[in-house]
Amino acid sequence: MSRLSNFLLILIILPQFVDACMYPNQGEEYNALIKIEKLDSKYKLSLPRIVGDSSGWPTLTLIYSSHELENNCKEEILPDGTQLICFPKETIREELILNSYWGKTLDWISNKKLYEGEFQIKDKANYSVAISAMWETSACLTFGHKVVIE
Repeated sequence: MSRLSNFLLILIILPQFVDACMYPNQGEEYNALIKIEKLDSKYKLSLPRIVGDSSGWPTLTLIYSSHELENNCKEEILPDGTQLICFPKETIREELILNSYWGKTLDWISNKKLYEGEFQIKDKANYSVAISAMWETSACLTFGHKVVIE
């Protein structure tokens, strides 16, 4: 009996000592933090530099996804309720850096709350373009996602 009670005690107390999360923070709340404005031939991006207890700057990724789907793929719901999802035939990811190391240093010194800058999108026919932001913390990741071009 004492082994069982010790085991239950550990299960109850242990999570309080572990500062980690099972799943990253993500969803509409974080997607809404990303602001994109279309300029003449560029886009202006603005988002918080720090979310929660993240440190530093978010990692930004520009994602190009082809409209053409994987070969022989058809989205459907199987009789058991499983949903089949088709992925783009080609996905290209590139890191997006809005300002230089010196610019980041000035932002840090001035305690600037926003990470902002301009970026261009390569002209690719039949591709959707999105921005993914990842804020890193010691315990968990936070993700935001915003479609730029459908």
